[in-house]
Amino acid sequence: MIVLCGRLVAVGIEKHSDDVLAAQITKAEAELRETGGRIAQIKDRDFKSMEDCVAAYARIEPLLQEYDESLQRYSELYDMAQQRDRSRGFFNVQRLYSRSSPGVWRNTSEVLALVRQINETIKKEASVIRDMGSLPQGEQVQFWHEEVLPLLAQEHALRERLVVAGQKASSNRTLQ
Repeated sequence: MIVLCGRLVAVGIEKHSDDVLAAQITKAEAELRETGGRIAQIKDRDFKSMEDCVAAYARIEPLLQEYDESLQRYSELYDMAQQRDRSRGFFNVQRLYSRSSPGVWRNTSEVLALVRQINETIKKEASVIRDMGSLPQGEQVQFWHEEVLPLLAQEHALRERLVVAGQKASSNRTLQ
C-alpha cells in the first residue's frame, strides 16, 4: 500500500512537471508566432522603392535577434520534453495520457530545422539588402537580381517544405 501511494505521488509530481513544461512550450510557441508575425507583416508589404525595402529590412533585423532567442528557448523546451518522454519506461502511466509519439517528435524536429533554416535565410537577406542600400542606385537593381532574388527563392522553397512538414506534424498529433 505504501509503495502504491508513493508511486501515485510520483505520478502526480511527474504530471505536474509535464503540465508546467507544456505551459512553457505553449508560451514559447506563442512568442515565436508573435515575433514571426511582426516580421512577416513588415516583409510581406509591397515596397515602393529600394530605399523602402532597405528601411523595412532594417526594422526586421532586431526582430530576427528576438526571434532567434525565442526559437532557442522553444527548442530547449522541446528537447527537454522529448528527453523526458524518452526516459519513461514502456509501461509508464504518463505514456497513456501523452500526446507524443516518435512520429510527432520526428515531425516537430523537421519543422524546427526548417524554421531555423528560414530564419538564417532571412538574416542573410537582411544583411545583403543592407549592403545593397550602400550601393549607388544604378547598381542596386542588378545587385537585387543577383544577390537578393536567389535568397528570396530559397526562403520560398523552405516555406513550401515547412507547410508540408507542418501538415504532417498536425496530422500525427490529430491521430494521437
